[in-house]
Amino acid sequence: MPKLYKYNALRSIFIFFNAFIFVMAIYAIMIASPGKYKSDAVYLSNAAIIIYSLLHILSNENKAYSAKKIFYLFIFFFMGIAPLMQFKMGTETVGGYKISEDTYIITNLITLLMLFIYDLTYNYSYKHINKPILTLDKTPVSVKKIKKWRAILLGISIVSVAYTIFYFRNNLYLLIFRGLSDIVGYDVSQKSGNFTGPLFDCIIRPLSVVCCINYWAIGKSKTYKFYFFILMLISCFPISLARLRTAAYYMPLLILAFPKIRYNNRFIFLFLIGFLVIFPLLNNFRTWSNGSFEFSNVDFNMFCNMNYDSYQSFAFVVQNGIITYGRQLLVVLFFWIPRSIWPDKPYMSGRWVAHEHDLWFDQISMNYFGEGFINGGILGVIVFTIFLAFITAKFDKSYWVFYKGSPNNLFAPFFLLFIGMYFFFMRGDLMYGTQYTICLLGTNFLIYKISRHYLK
Repeated sequence: MPKLYKYNALRSIFIFFNAFIFVMAIYAIMIASPGKYKSDAVYLSNAAIIIYSLLHILSNENKAYSAKKIFYLFIFFFMGIAPLMQFKMGTETVGGYKISEDTYIITNLITLLMLFIYDLTYNYSYKHINKPILTLDKTPVSVKKIKKWRAILLGISIVSVAYTIFYFRNNLYLLIFRGLSDIVGYDVSQKSGNFTGPLFDCIIRPLSVVCCINYWAIGKSKTYKFYFFILMLISCFPISLARLRTAAYYMPLLILAFPKIRYNNRFIFLFLIGFLVIFPLLNNFRTWSNGSFEFSNVDFNMFCNMNYDSYQSFAFVVQNGIITYGRQLLVVLFFWIPRSIWPDKPYMSGRWVAHEHDLWFDQISMNYFGEGFINGGILGVIVFTIFLAFITAKFDKSYWVFYKGSPNNLFAPFFLLFIGMYFFFMRGDLMYGTQYTICLLGTNFLIYKISRHYLK
C-alpha cells in the first residue's frame, strides 16, 4: 500500500507539472503574439480553468474514457482555450456583440465555481451510488439464440437503411455530403414544424447505428460486424452529418473496434487528434461554394470562428442578465411537440436571445451552463451543474465499477452512446441536445429490450 500511494503521489505531481508547463507555454504565446487585447486577470483565470481541466483529463488512467473526462474535454476547449484566443484577438462570435473584459473575468469565475460544485457533487454521488442503471442477466447465451438475435438486428438495420434511402430519394447525394443541402435548401434536422423530420433524423436513421454498436458489443462474427458497419455507413455517412453527431455515432465503434484504447490515456490522445485535426477537416464539407468545397487551414485561429461561440453566448447572457425563470425549459421538456400543434412554442435559447437582442446572426449556440443561467441565474447554473454531475457519476460508476469497464455487455452501448452525445449535449442548444440524446438512448433501450427478449 505505501508503494502504491507513493506511485500515485508521484504520478499526480508529474501530471500537474506537465499541465502547468503546457498552460504556461500557452500563456507565453498569448503575451508574445500580436493581438488587440491583453489582461492578466483574464489570462490567469483562463489558465486556472485550463489547468484544472487538464488535471482531470489526464488523471484516472484506469478509466481511459468516461463521461467526466468528456465533460472536462469540453471545458478545456470551449471554456478554456477558445475564450483565451477570442479575447486576445478581439473576436466577436455572438452576432457582432462585444463581450467586455469584466464579463470575461466574471464568466471565468462562474466557470471555476461551477467546476468546484461539479467535482463535489460527482465525487459524493460516485461514492454513494449503490446500484447500476441496468441490472443485466449474466446467464450464458446459446449460439442458436445469438443467431436469432443477430437476424432481428440485421433486419432492423436494413429497414432503417431502406427508409433512409427512400427519405432522400429525390436528393440521394445528401446521403454522402451534408454540404450539398445548401444547393437544394434541404436540412432534415430543421424540419421541426411536423413529426416527419425529427422522427426520421432522431430515431429511424440512427437505428442502424444503434444496431451496429449493440452487435459489435455482444456479437463475435467479424463478417456480420462488417455487414452492420456497411449498413451504418450507408445511412449515417460521416460527412453527411453534423460533426458532433458524427463523433457521437462513430466514437463508440472506435472504442469497440480497438480494445487497446481502454488503457492509459490513449483515448484522450485520439480524441485530441480528432478534435484538432479531423473536426476542422469535416467542417470543410459543411458548405458547397462555386462548385467545390472550401478547405481552410488547421490552426489555433479556428478557435475564433463561429463554431466556438459557446463561451461568448454564455458570457452574453451573463453580461446582460438574461433570466427567464424557467420559460426556456418548456422547449426542452416538450421538445416532442411540433410547432404545427404548438405555434407559440419557445425557440431554442440561442436563437431566442439573438431575436430578443436584435443580433445580426441568430444561429448561435447556447451551452449547458448558459441554459442554466437563462432559466435561473447563478442558482440555475448551480442546479444544472449538480444534476449533470449526478447523472455523469451514475453512468460512470455503472460502467467502470458494476460492469468492470467491459464493453462486451448490454449496458456498454448505453454508456458509449451517452459519452458520444455528451459533447453535443454540452455545447447546446439544450433542446437539440436533449432531443437527440433522449431519442438515441430511447432507441437503444428498444434494442436492449429486444436483446433481453431473444438472449434470455
